[in-house]
Amino acid sequence: MNKITCGIATVLIGREFALTPLLNYFRNVEFPNNIEINLYLTLGCNSDFEIILKDKIKELELNKKYSNIYFIKGVSKCYSDLSWNEWETFTRQQDPNKKHRAALENIEIALDAAKEETYIHFVDDDTIPPYHALKDLLKSYQNINNCGLASGIYFNKTWVNPTAAVSEIEASRRIVGSFTKETWGNCSIDDLAIENYQDVGFVGNGCMLVAGNDVKKIIPLSKWHEDGDEIAPPDFIICRRLRRLGKIVSIVPSIIAEHLDQSGKPVGLTLEYLNNIKNSTGTFKFLVTHYSKYLNYEVLSKQYDKVLIIYHTEIHREIPSKLYNYSNIEVVKRSIRETCSEYPDIKNYSKLKGESMQYATLGEMHRFIKDKSKYITYYYDTLHNTVVKIPLLDSNNLKKLLNKKP
Repeated sequence: MNKITCGIATVLIGREFALTPLLNYFRNVEFPNNIEINLYLTLGCNSDFEIILKDKIKELELNKKYSNIYFIKGVSKCYSDLSWNEWETFTRQQDPNKKHRAALENIEIALDAAKEETYIHFVDDDTIPPYHALKDLLKSYQNINNCGLASGIYFNKTWVNPTAAVSEIEASRRIVGSFTKETWGNCSIDDLAIENYQDVGFVGNGCMLVAGNDVKKIIPLSKWHEDGDEIAPPDFIICRRLRRLGKIVSIVPSIIAEHLDQSGKPVGLTLEYLNNIKNSTGTFKFLVTHYSKYLNYEVLSKQYDKVLIIYHTEIHREIPSKLYNYSNIEVVKRSIRETCSEYPDIKNYSKLKGESMQYATLGEMHRFIKDKSKYITYYYDTLHNTVVKIPLLDSNNLKKLLNKKP
């Protein structure tokens, strides 16, 4: 019987703020007893950081954990003269293509070095999985027929500033991945709760597992196979090429990795927030609607645990004072003109007016659930006189996702 091996690989570009938690993951990662593990470290950092890295590896005695530790020469990150704060903002918002090209070259080097392994577990140097990640990735990969890539969940860093359509709160729920397959579409953790997360279009390469034999078929990543490869990020190319082999790209919801910003803090939803949802009990129904004088608010206050009434100062007359007498009714005042002035992507009032109510509704829904562990969201459509349940924002669906076992 052939020996089963796994190469754990990463590219280090000098993120000192993430080094300790990353190496702690490598030290404590759990894996089956019948697998030999090796560590592949591609160095895209300067010599000073390399010294710090090797001292830390010695301190943690990683040589006792791994059969072999390989140091591979990589390329330096683009715009290496910038501070981390400047680099994160500039490369993501002003020159993402150059960032993608440098990352692609290093990831290609790392995957090529580990391609003879049975499995390759690639981890970005700013992404910290839970210690059980590798075991769950292996189990999921092996349980899904024709799986080509298994990935944990981690949240997006900021690529663009908040807009009138997508608030900062809503953006914080977005993950690195896309359930759509034609192109990389925005995807939140809430989407995963109602979509087929076991067969998606794209995932990030921050916490993934692939087979060495499949990697041999898709590298070199820098060699163009089809339109768009020349500007696509490496994770897009990896996923698309694996799916072109007839393989499935899958997400493992039991793995929530922390994606660290330049100060070392996790972006997106916190593990505490997600654990509260995972372990929640009971229900909490809330309704969002726009003000209408024809609604019976006394009845609504009895049917729902919370009612949010959106009141646009440019559209509605003054709200009746009696609404403030209900303890579970909250009146939310919004101004279309103020929204125009807040977001530079909206140049004038007329461009926003028709969509403002929709944006306000989504914004208030996300604002309300941002610190709630249980919620069932409803929307009252005053135009059609109907109440609609919003599956996307139902904590019961998210709770089921978070409690899924591989």
